[in-house]
Amino acid sequence: MTRINVDRKVFAARLREVVADEPKAFAYEIGISLSALYNYLNGRIPSTPVLLRMALYTGKPMEWFLGADEVVSHFPSRPADLADRRYPVPA
Repeated sequence: MTRINVDRKVFAARLREVVADEPKAFAYEIGISLSALYNYLNGRIPSTPVLLRMALYTGKPMEWFLGADEVVSHFPSRPADLADRRYPVPA
């Protein structure tokens, strides 16, 4: 397992990038208070469940929020992407 050193400034900058100018809507959609979102925008790192909701809502990998420049994943970043795949059915 690769360990990521979390840079709080990078996390806050990337979160600002996806929140843009809609903090109320973003907070509502991922199920957190606006004050919690502002804490995260100021560099506080969220719990894993909150980070997961951010990732699922934005389509960005959790590692991207935490500062990873290159994210290699064998899984789609959004569960809905699984529905778009076609799997062969054994005969």
